[in-house]
Amino acid sequence: MIKFIRKYQLIILVVGGSLLMVVFLLQPILTRLSPSTENAKVAKLSDGTSFTRGDLQRAKAALTLLRRSNPRALSDRSMGGLGLSSESEQTTSLHWLMLADHARKYGLVGEAGDGLSWIDQIAELEAAVQVRTEMQQGLHRTPQEQEQRLLNLKNQFANMINRNASSAANSMRGSMDDVYRTLAEARGMYRLMSGIDTMPAYSDINAIAAAEQLFDAVAVDAVLIDSTLVASSIEDPSDEQLQAFFDEFKDEEARDNEFGIGYLQPTRIQMGWFTVDKSTIMNAIQVDRVELNKMWRQDRTTYDKDFAFHRAELEQLYRDEKATDIMVEADRIIRSQVLAETNGLPKRDDVLQLPEDWESRYPKLEDIAETVTERINKEFDVTLPALEVNIIGDRWLNQLDISELEGIGSAAYRIGARQISMTALPLFFAPDVPTDIGLDVQPLLPIADHAATDQFGNRYYAMVIDVREAGPADGIDDAGRERVASDYKSLKGFELLSARADELVAMIKSEDDLGPAVDAVMAMSSDENSVRPGVLQQILVRESTIESGRITRSVSPQLNTELFRHSVLESAIGLNPLLDPETLDENPIALSVALPKSRALSLALLVAPRPLTLEEFRVRANQAIQQGAGQELRDAGYFENNPFSFEALSERYGLEILLKDDDDGA
Repeated sequence: MIKFIRKYQLIILVVGGSLLMVVFLLQPILTRLSPSTENAKVAKLSDGTSFTRGDLQRAKAALTLLRRSNPRALSDRSMGGLGLSSESEQTTSLHWLMLADHARKYGLVGEAGDGLSWIDQIAELEAAVQVRTEMQQGLHRTPQEQEQRLLNLKNQFANMINRNASSAANSMRGSMDDVYRTLAEARGMYRLMSGIDTMPAYSDINAIAAAEQLFDAVAVDAVLIDSTLVASSIEDPSDEQLQAFFDEFKDEEARDNEFGIGYLQPTRIQMGWFTVDKSTIMNAIQVDRVELNKMWRQDRTTYDKDFAFHRAELEQLYRDEKATDIMVEADRIIRSQVLAETNGLPKRDDVLQLPEDWESRYPKLEDIAETVTERINKEFDVTLPALEVNIIGDRWLNQLDISELEGIGSAAYRIGARQISMTALPLFFAPDVPTDIGLDVQPLLPIADHAATDQFGNRYYAMVIDVREAGPADGIDDAGRERVASDYKSLKGFELLSARADELVAMIKSEDDLGPAVDAVMAMSSDENSVRPGVLQQILVRESTIESGRITRSVSPQLNTELFRHSVLESAIGLNPLLDPETLDENPIALSVALPKSRALSLALLVAPRPLTLEEFRVRANQAIQQGAGQELRDAGYFENNPFSFEALSERYGLEILLKDDDDGA
């Protein structure tokens, strides 16, 4: 055989080389002829319209551009957005494609110029929202101030949107026309939806009536007296009284109780975690001066001054890049450690089915943290301290408790288009939790497929140790003895204030002043350090809100309730809208309103009616019409059964998903 090869080696080399040349020349042709994954059909509609992976990629790019230039468009319908699906990146993209296709068929999508001209309208809307918020805070005293502020903000928002659009085009390697065409598509979708949004129509008279209903006000002086002010005069409850009080509310939730008291406990967990701290890693990295100099030489456009000038900036960038590499490797090590124990376990609906003996073999956080530290130090030649493991196994944590944990309490998981807060971990054990979230949360299973991150770039790897299902507290200590005792005295204080309400109102009428009533309340307190509640002067009580007016700086949300507003407006029925305030001084109108939810008593003295002026109507007419129309749509159930939601469009047009995000599209 060897002799044969030696004898014909020249021929073999020629033939072999020819074959290699043919394969080399055919490679581009074969590549072009092979099916592209971009052309793989992802979904189709009943009318034959199909969407490919390429369509989804273009939709994702459009959504990214829109997010940077007009983020409000990606919010819910009730917040002025398109109400796009947030279930996953795929459903968001498909929702966008169906809406765009629908709007285009009806001729509602313009060219790039239509998107450009929309920027001014977006800026005007954002400015109006900002001015409305500032008006509620009492920052603008006259309609002229409001109009000037609206104009200034409109220009500011327009400039900001244009800058964001330019930045988006550069980062996506596109042109400004790409951004404008994306805005034009979104504008076409708004036009599509506005066919229903603008169905409620208003004549001039109806517009005036709607504006009067929203903005006619009554100016009052008011004071909010919290029951804790007199709680010091309430005797401490005996064990029997406290137990009886606890038994009365132990099976109730605070939100469903008249007094906001309830001790039904939510689902709670015990948990552990360790942190991969980015700043700690950056500090452990040894800076290579040669590498810094190389970075400086390779990008003289950015670093246009001498090396010493840019050294601190280069060092920060170097540490950041190296820290990112280390954190990526740490993540890989952590996943491999968990996978080593879970590999081969069956899954059901993407959830691991843990064996009965899992408690004796589950991967320990301490072991994982130790392995990560050792491997990272060895591979990257750094000296990281051992990753600290935190275990909370001596108490039960609800969502609020988790949010108060330092660091991890503000972290969140990013699953596709979703962001799941660390505080949501207890909710994974609720009976109706969906199984397609993409995060496998089970007791004694480290959550390693995804790391939670905070605003500083730190990563948290958590594990639920044990779960306690929602239900009544075991006893007073489980609910919190101090909390139960405080609720008891607060409620008794509220009852004491309510019992003296008529007496306090009589004092106000007698003196045409809230001061004597506040003095009487202060006399009820046995605490020398009690803070006297302040009187809110000339606040404007309207049907839907309370504005602080010209004197008062802000109004407590505890006072700004429907119960208080309705009581004040009802007391002013029959008053001449143009009544002189001095007329009310002769016959003062005072009232008290018990607010059981906040366990407080409010006292008010009417100053004068404040009807809507012509200048205010000119400024607020559109707002009144929009709010009135929105309320009519809410009453009709439009936002709950939105015909342009992903579910409604899918059903109406027969959407069939052929490939999911995790399919390979082969």
